[in-house]
Amino acid sequence: VHISPSILLAPSAFGKTPPEAGNRQAFLTPYLGTMFPLPILLLALGVQGLPTCTSSTCRGIAEDYSGDSSYLLQVKTQSVGAASSGRSALSAPQEDLHQPANKSSEERQLGQIQEVIATKDLGLSQASEQAVRAAAAAHKSESADVSTTVTLNVARWGPLGLAVLLVAGIFALSAPASAFREEIAKYIAEFLGTFVLVLTVVCCINVGNAVWNATSIACALMIMIYSTGFVSGGNLNPAVSLALAFTGNLSWPDMAKYCLAQVAGGVAAVGLGSTFFGTALELAPIHPFTGVHALLAEAIYSCVLCFVVLNCAASKRNNDAEDGNQFFALAIGFVIVAGGYAVGGVSGAAFNPAVALALDLEMYGAGWGIWYCIAELTGASLAAVLYRLVRPEDLPGQDVANYTPTLVTKLLSEFLGAFVLVLTVGLNVVNGSPATAWSAAAALMCMIYSLGNVSGAHFNPAVTVACVARGKCTLSDGVGYSIAQTFGGLVAGAIAAVYHAAGPYHATTFALQPGEGFSFASMAFAELFFTFVLAYVVLAVATTKPPESQVTSQNFYYGLAIASCVTAGGFAIGSVSGGELNPAVSVGISALSIFSPGAVALPPVTYLFGNILMELIGGICAATLYRFTHPKEFNPDASEMPAKLLCEFIGTYVLVFTVGCCVLAGSGVWNATAIAAVLMSMIYAVGPVSGGHLNPAVSFALGISRNMKVADVFKYWAMQFLGGAAAGCTYLALFSPRTATLEPVAPFTSGHALLAEAIYTCVLCFVVLNCAASKQNNPASDGNQFFALAIGFVIIAGGYAAGGISGACFNPAVALGVDIQHVGTGWGIFWALAELVGAVAAAGLYALVRPKERSDADKSDTSSPSLLVRCFSEFVGVFVLMLTGGLNGVMLSPAGAWSTAASLMCMIYSLGSVSGAHLNPAVTLAVLASGREKIVVKDSICYIICQSLAAAAAGLLASSYGAAVTPGGRHMPAPGHAPNFSELQAGMAECAFTAVLAYVVLSVATTKAPIAWRTKQNFFFGLAIASAVTAGGVAIGAVSGGLLNPAVGLGLSIEAGSFGNCGIFAAWELLGGLLAALVFRMTHCSEYESTATPLKV
Repeated sequence: VHISPSILLAPSAFGKTPPEAGNRQAFLTPYLGTMFPLPILLLALGVQGLPTCTSSTCRGIAEDYSGDSSYLLQVKTQSVGAASSGRSALSAPQEDLHQPANKSSEERQLGQIQEVIATKDLGLSQASEQAVRAAAAAHKSESADVSTTVTLNVARWGPLGLAVLLVAGIFALSAPASAFREEIAKYIAEFLGTFVLVLTVVCCINVGNAVWNATSIACALMIMIYSTGFVSGGNLNPAVSLALAFTGNLSWPDMAKYCLAQVAGGVAAVGLGSTFFGTALELAPIHPFTGVHALLAEAIYSCVLCFVVLNCAASKRNNDAEDGNQFFALAIGFVIVAGGYAVGGVSGAAFNPAVALALDLEMYGAGWGIWYCIAELTGASLAAVLYRLVRPEDLPGQDVANYTPTLVTKLLSEFLGAFVLVLTVGLNVVNGSPATAWSAAAALMCMIYSLGNVSGAHFNPAVTVACVARGKCTLSDGVGYSIAQTFGGLVAGAIAAVYHAAGPYHATTFALQPGEGFSFASMAFAELFFTFVLAYVVLAVATTKPPESQVTSQNFYYGLAIASCVTAGGFAIGSVSGGELNPAVSVGISALSIFSPGAVALPPVTYLFGNILMELIGGICAATLYRFTHPKEFNPDASEMPAKLLCEFIGTYVLVFTVGCCVLAGSGVWNATAIAAVLMSMIYAVGPVSGGHLNPAVSFALGISRNMKVADVFKYWAMQFLGGAAAGCTYLALFSPRTATLEPVAPFTSGHALLAEAIYTCVLCFVVLNCAASKQNNPASDGNQFFALAIGFVIIAGGYAAGGISGACFNPAVALGVDIQHVGTGWGIFWALAELVGAVAAAGLYALVRPKERSDADKSDTSSPSLLVRCFSEFVGVFVLMLTGGLNGVMLSPAGAWSTAASLMCMIYSLGSVSGAHLNPAVTLAVLASGREKIVVKDSICYIICQSLAAAAAGLLASSYGAAVTPGGRHMPAPGHAPNFSELQAGMAECAFTAVLAYVVLSVATTKAPIAWRTKQNFFFGLAIASAVTAGGVAIGAVSGGLLNPAVGLGLSIEAGSFGNCGIFAAWELLGGLLAALVFRMTHCSEYESTATPLKV
């Protein structure tokens, strides 16, 4: 393609006369802004190469360029891609993805051809199959006459595209702060965000983990929206941009330029990924589903994605210009969790034209990518229509401030929410998803955040019954809600039945019935109990007056807390009753079984009616108990202490019962997540009343640190131990004759187990003290809303790290409740003592990192913490992070990245206001290189030294656990590249995702707070930063280990007793930090305006 510079730059092309020479830059500014996507497109072409050509044409081109070393001729054959082989980005296995590294490129290509031929039922057309076989024959005979796909990777386009992009970036950095810099920054942000998203997808397809791929991709989307959202809006998706344009939230010219930048970012990511992995990707429906199934799935979940964007980011009521929400990216990102697990095995779950077109690049418009794109854009158009229907107040000329939704609007809202929820559940079930409860909870959370201020977002007749009994919903509205919800469930069940009939499990009957080995009574009690928990949390977090410390009218956590009940209940009792917790879901699953019954006779309909009855009773019980635990909602003069003690009893009972269910009937991979989810939900529910301790060790730590009266500590202990014992008796009765045993897990000794309990109980109490009790981190005048999120995720960190050592109780009430069969004569009493020791240690550490919180401290001293305190803060944070990663490695944890990310999040929320919580030398270097006086050189050196020392200490401790697994030897391998990858590839992977991590830190933790925020508290910064570790850890864990942190690399080297690649990896990761600082300067130019007054971290 030849583009004349005179056409692009000639003033006459725009109908304007040339300005004076001295004003030429000002004249060109608006036009250069519109041209910026062009160098990005050149870069994409440089990565991917020229269009394919075949037969004699290719031969001629090859001969023409055979003498020019600037051009690299490659024969590329279509390998078994994610979709064509029945694999999706969400179901790719970890093994057999690469040919042995010692094979030549020709041998690997031939193996790929043979793999395609050997794989049956790929959904290839007859012509495609014949072409593949012809290519194989040509390769064997080395005949140049057969039409073999040949791609010319024109090497000179790569440097040219990079050079043009670099010049554009330098010009943007050197130009004065102006509208031009902000304009060009938007396109860079859209390109960068889409690039990171699609690169994560490509990595997950090639080397990811079927259980965690969708979560990894969702995290990548979420972090890039949080990072670029305040620059460009964080669309990162042409379908989203189209939906925003349809609703008047984005101009059409900007929409076109955004789409160009987004597609270019996707193309560049796929080109880079294909070169890196040596595979070509093809997007297509996954056998046995047809194109209609795939396109419908893409349209539906693209619609959901765009609908969530419009409601959470564009709505004037849900994201007020003067009081914006902070949950928008969380809600948007988790649509990928909902749809990814639901239809990843149907269509590949793209939900994004930039992803679809980029993944299908090898077909150059002749494959399924264009059809996916059309389906996704159709979904975006439908989302715009539905948005207008549920939010008519956003139409021009409407009085938003005084708007009240009509009953029809609220009923449509309830129908849509229930439909998306039940459809997600049904598709997960019929496609054999490994994470049904997690996916369903994500769907529920997204729709609650989207429609909470339209209808209340019940989506559940049991919740509606609870709200009617609570007095927050009229009886007539409640009846209408229940009908709309049930109808939504029926329609969703019918659609799920279509996929069941066509899917791989069409002979399997999915119906409501007790799990194997359980009676109807067990099923009924399980449904009643967890539906009660769900409805109670809804009442507590969504219908209660906000605390006085909450200065914003926005509730950032209510959707997360409610959805987490589904995660907890779904995994805890899924094998007992199915874990529906919702009459609409029960109806939907029954409709599915009726429309597509499978090969086994359906169970009695009494199971359906029994389920519904128990769930409705659960809602009534929740409303009844709520009146006792939240009496001030009904009588401002009610006594506080009885309600506090009852809250501690109920919260501890729910926690211990969930632990028991997970131990005896849960999912091994998800147990820690389920327990963390219920702890977080109950803390949010009862925290405003009692503080939400639910743990004698936590109360003990608060008492030692003088944040609680001694007399109250003993009162709380009584109720917590009583609640734990009652829950222990309950789960024993439910699961009899099965029992749980609390003891050290072989081959570890009691010393290992007790130390693990003490350490992670210390971490738990330390997080409570810093996130809930600290007057600096949670002031009465502007309280944070992340306290329960941080506390709950300690269970994810320690649960996966130490669960295979001690059982991971971290709570005396849990230890004694689980060990209730021994009535205090078993290991439970020793566990409890170790946990109380951990609480004492936590109080001591808290006093060291927050000396100004002591009662005798000078309250008038508002200076920053001393360098010594900040360095100690970094030491503590890195120690916990490294120990968690090291123990996950020793235990061969199925969720290493997830657990490590959780530990990072907890420490960031706890220590962010002390030292900035870098916890990573690459991040410290990025913060230093980004300028703005965020840290000085001397402090950064001290930080890096302390981070390294902490990692070394944690590595030594983790090695003692490794030695127990492999006596006389080391269990952990040293950091390095995987067998199928080179050292260079591993280093590049570490560099890329460390850059992403550091960029996210700079974007969410070091920038000025948006004007729209009433609160100074940042709800999402720890979540976003930790999610970068989840995304990168899953995406490249099989390439390099996904360390993303030089200190962690050092600690793992010490743990393994070998420093082979430690220095090389550290250099790559530090380079990633520098790259992040450079890109940050391009995308966040407003941070460098002379008038800027950025907030200190």
